[in-house]
Amino acid sequence: MNSSYTYYKTTRSVCPVCHEVIPAKIIFVESSVYMLKNCTSHGEFRALISRNKENYIESLKINKPATYPLQSFKDKFEGCSVNCGLCTEHQQHTCLPIIEVTDYCNMDCPICLASNHRRFNMKPEEFRGIIDGLVKAEGIIDLINISGGEPTINPHLPELIDIARRPEILNISISTNGRIFLKNKDLLLRLIDKDVFISLQFDGFSPEAYKVMRGEGMLDEKLEILALLEKHSARTSLVMTLVNGLNTESVPAVLKFFLEKEFIKSLMFQPVIFVNSRFPYNESMAVTLPDVMEMIASGSGGIIDQKDIVNLPCSHPSCFALTYLLKLKGGGYIPLPKLIDIESYLDTIKNKTIPGLEPGSYNIIQDNIYRLWSSSGIYPETEKITKTIKSLIGQMGSLGRNPSAPDVFKIVESNVKSIYIHHFMDSYNYDISRVMKCCNQYALPGSKLIPSCVYNNTIRER
Repeated sequence: MNSSYTYYKTTRSVCPVCHEVIPAKIIFVESSVYMLKNCTSHGEFRALISRNKENYIESLKINKPATYPLQSFKDKFEGCSVNCGLCTEHQQHTCLPIIEVTDYCNMDCPICLASNHRRFNMKPEEFRGIIDGLVKAEGIIDLINISGGEPTINPHLPELIDIARRPEILNISISTNGRIFLKNKDLLLRLIDKDVFISLQFDGFSPEAYKVMRGEGMLDEKLEILALLEKHSARTSLVMTLVNGLNTESVPAVLKFFLEKEFIKSLMFQPVIFVNSRFPYNESMAVTLPDVMEMIASGSGGIIDQKDIVNLPCSHPSCFALTYLLKLKGGGYIPLPKLIDIESYLDTIKNKTIPGLEPGSYNIIQDNIYRLWSSSGIYPETEKITKTIKSLIGQMGSLGRNPSAPDVFKIVESNVKSIYIHHFMDSYNYDISRVMKCCNQYALPGSKLIPSCVYNNTIRER
């Protein structure tokens, strides 16, 4: 590699070949950030971390104290990430648990991070045990994600959802390619009736992108699925995997589509990770967190500035960023960070990916809204904004001073759209300092919680 670089810090990573834990350096090469590491058995590896050195350094200043689960199921630390579970050294609780209920799939995507060996469909008894463990660990859970494989293939799915519908769990989402709904509309209607959030894999409007990433051309099929979801007013999130130079040009069109469609409540961007041997590591195809921030800002038609997209405080700042858009009376959107000072904004999302559900954050939101309403010239006082704030004051006031989280969420969902960026790690950019702050974990039988990037890189069978 080019010997001209600036050393920044040391961390630990894994060898992409043998997955042994090895030391690694974070270095600067001109304006980019790289990880440099050497395995005694397999040689040197360099991986892109960020194309924006300043953004990377600044983001690391966002650091909140650890928040631990109510109960840890593994009390002995054996060295991260050996025999993970979570242990008492882990520095974050579970914001979003993922439960894989099958390893069957009706697609065979070259880019897929899962390994679908077609061996199991989780049964209700096992699923119930996982849910019980999550509630013991967290008490109240904002959202659980049911995944796979393709979870709609599991014949027990409706029963699994019934098990998960308990007072401690506020929302249920299901990650799906959506194919089954075109043949089995009854299943879709049952999921809608059970108030399940449909998290739809959608890689934009490029036919070629689907051929490369999913192994088949299916844009027309995706548009048909979206039309079906809209027809039945399904609560929907779009999940777009980004591959540089392949579908990144679709970001402006996807943002426009997202903002125009009432049934789409959130949009998730996931930079590609290289965990599948059929999609080997290629630095030119990699996408980093600030890349996506720039794409969103430049593709939003002037609605979103890059500073409106902030790193989620509860995770490692290189893992997750987000913004919320307030729906204005009379049309249009404005990012919440333009209306709420940044410290208050970070407080409302410090332990959650949904604003307003952290204890005390409802009061922060309400106080900021009252301050906006009474301000004079400090904020842009357009007619749309003042009408919107007046409406929110009425809605929040009707809940009383200590409303329930589900009631707050209903108001949030009806007035706010969410944009998320979730940058998983592969074994090339794997950083154990990020692992120890992970709040997005796989929930496994036996009350085990495994950070998503640990599971995908060192545990998941390939």
